[in-house]
Amino acid sequence: MKPYAYLALCLVYSAGCDDPFTPKGPYQERLVVYSILTNAADTQYVRLFRTYDPPRYDPYEVLFDQPVRGADVSVTEGGNVIRYQEGLTKRTETGRYRDDIVAYRAFPFRAQPGKSYALSVVSQQFGSVSSSVSVPGSGWVELVNSYIFFGQGSDKEDFVARGYIRADTRGFLIRFYLDYEFAEGSTWVQRREEMASRVSIYGDNLKSYEYPKLVRRTSPAGSPGSLAYERTVFSREAYKEKLNDLGAKHPHLRLVGALLILTQVEPSLYTYYNLANGFQDEYSIRQDLPDWSNIKGGYGVFGAMVEDSAYISLR
Repeated sequence: MKPYAYLALCLVYSAGCDDPFTPKGPYQERLVVYSILTNAADTQYVRLFRTYDPPRYDPYEVLFDQPVRGADVSVTEGGNVIRYQEGLTKRTETGRYRDDIVAYRAFPFRAQPGKSYALSVVSQQFGSVSSSVSVPGSGWVELVNSYIFFGQGSDKEDFVARGYIRADTRGFLIRFYLDYEFAEGSTWVQRREEMASRVSIYGDNLKSYEYPKLVRRTSPAGSPGSLAYERTVFSREAYKEKLNDLGAKHPHLRLVGALLILTQVEPSLYTYYNLANGFQDEYSIRQDLPDWSNIKGGYGVFGAMVEDSAYISLR
């Protein structure tokens, strides 16, 4: 290396070392919007926040919520405008924040499968932000081998649930619930329990149950409006162990029915969920969390999901 080149590198290095390092970037106060439309409820919510700058480096040091109040919030579908009203909801989890939740709600409003919606938020402090989303079309779900409940098939055969999803669906989730009832004195009490997809049994009969998670589709998307199927396997062993657990608590127990719920998630919500929950690769050591938002003029997510279900009577 030439002497003057080495000298230049030393000067750059020493100049850089004089600047204190900080993991915090420049702060700009912006509006943050969270809203997920669904057909599973007749009330839809929008929550508004402002970004905040923690005094040091840990955002969890901030113990006061940062809601934005007094905004004009609406969702439009075609020529139909749905306006949201501001209100307070009691907070059930008070580990970090203890004040009531500020939320904008629209009732009655149930998102319709296959429809597109546009969100508009106008705040005196932050101006206007907007977004749009298309709700996935209706799908359907089935338990391929429901005959297991009626004593047919192999004793070791696993339950296989098949969900039929639309072309615009990015992620899906299939859940499996068991309805049962047990005698409590002279009356029968009905309960519902989610079934695990896998179980691990350790020494002293310690059990660890695994439940399905939202995952990316593996089937090709196909043409608009088309259906493709995905499947989720629920192990027979997990089913038997759950029944053993329930039977130990309720000696007089009988099955009532089985419920399958298919959830389809469109691309924006799936992307946000995937980033917020970290990389779902058990071998990854990535720790970065990329910024992502589909809110024009702000941060956050405006997403949508649709649910379909099937019920099997076991009486």
